[in-house]
Amino acid sequence: MPCSLVRAALGSEMAADPIEANIDARELTRELVSGLHHLRHVDLDKAGTALGLVIPPEHPDPSQVGEGKPLSKRQRLDMAFDAIAPSDYEAVCASFLKHGDLTIELSNRVEDLLWSRENWPQITARTRREVAEALDAFDAIWLEADGLLNLVKRHWVLPSPEWSFEPTDPYEPVVRHMFRFPGDWTTLQFFKEIGALNGGDRRFVLFLEGLLSASVNPREARQREMVAAISPILARAGLKVTESGTNDGYPTFTIVALGTRPRPAQLILFAGRHGKPALRLRDVLDQSIEILTGDDAVLTYDVPVGDRGLTWRDVESWWSHRKGIPADQAKLELWRRLVTVCADASPAQHALLVAYYDYAKDHDPLFALLPEVWLHWDPISRRQRGEDAFLNQRMDFLMLLPGLRRVVLEVDGEQHYATPSRQPSPRIYSETTRGDRDLRLAGYEVYRFSGYELSEDRATKTVSDFFDRLLAGSYRA
Repeated sequence: MPCSLVRAALGSEMAADPIEANIDARELTRELVSGLHHLRHVDLDKAGTALGLVIPPEHPDPSQVGEGKPLSKRQRLDMAFDAIAPSDYEAVCASFLKHGDLTIELSNRVEDLLWSRENWPQITARTRREVAEALDAFDAIWLEADGLLNLVKRHWVLPSPEWSFEPTDPYEPVVRHMFRFPGDWTTLQFFKEIGALNGGDRRFVLFLEGLLSASVNPREARQREMVAAISPILARAGLKVTESGTNDGYPTFTIVALGTRPRPAQLILFAGRHGKPALRLRDVLDQSIEILTGDDAVLTYDVPVGDRGLTWRDVESWWSHRKGIPADQAKLELWRRLVTVCADASPAQHALLVAYYDYAKDHDPLFALLPEVWLHWDPISRRQRGEDAFLNQRMDFLMLLPGLRRVVLEVDGEQHYATPSRQPSPRIYSETTRGDRDLRLAGYEVYRFSGYELSEDRATKTVSDFFDRLLAGSYRA
């Protein structure tokens, strides 16, 4: 059977139907949990803690150790799977992706499941074929053979031959037809054999980004020529190629949905305390903004954020240099400031901040979650500006993730749907929803939490489940 046909069976796009999609999540979760059977009983206890599974002990009644019949590993895992709520299947899959030491084939399936839930433009077979044909205009789509082979291994699982008496590298056909005998395969044939014509949309985009990278094509002129060749095709699919930074002196390119912000953030005003910050234009022609407000009122992160996102270490380093203080002192000062600002804003915002950093403290990288971030600024008050006033001038929280993703988290209090006298107001609610639409159309991802979800007994699970899914794939090279 041709590689492409087997790959189609392994990596086809996840079903769009919600019922079928939930069945996929259920069966994949069952497979992941059952895959822990090779562990010893004592190691199952540790795995359950790391993965967020409720695995019953080997001896359900500790007082009967040596007397009652212990549970088998299979029984313990079956009970752990049965205890998972259907709404938690995806969070469990994301946890396995992060902690589970999965095979590349299983990792890809989990990624495809999680990515299929994203609102990503569909990339049809026609678009993929046209991209391949456009790239065929080049003598070869690679300058570094190792870079292309590593890219293929990262994103595509190729099956071993069905009949062979000796171990065979499934990627040997790529080596033979692309490197030893270049020209054997057209780019379209190459896409077909590795599964790029029918794999998940997000995976295909990441693969294209890899082709445009210096790891595969370390020549800037060639990178830009390839971008120019495929950009019109991707535009018809609702995508655009943006130059998002540099790597070892070469440009890096990111493929994003139309409407996504095309450039990294240049300035972040966050952790504000006392009303609107004072700004002025120092040089109109250069669009140079001067912040007149001191650090006591608002913090000003003025280091451009690259394609890799903004981490807590970045913010610590910035504050340490800004204040001329040791890193440990900077870390403590910043944390106290963020906690104070959130506590002043609302108990729910405070709960979200603390729960996130408790969840993420052992992650590398630890992406920064910044509170009270200014989005719009207008020297005239909303009352004076009237109907033309900006909505959502401040965001409750902002995260800047790899790939130029701007993630906004909002905690819904009464001010989002009621008057100061606590009367429900359709007008106020409509402003909230319109503000969300404006943010999404501008390329931001917007997620809302209710105060109920962030109550004392629910915040930890709410936050961990959400970030397991939001950050899935962000830690895998």
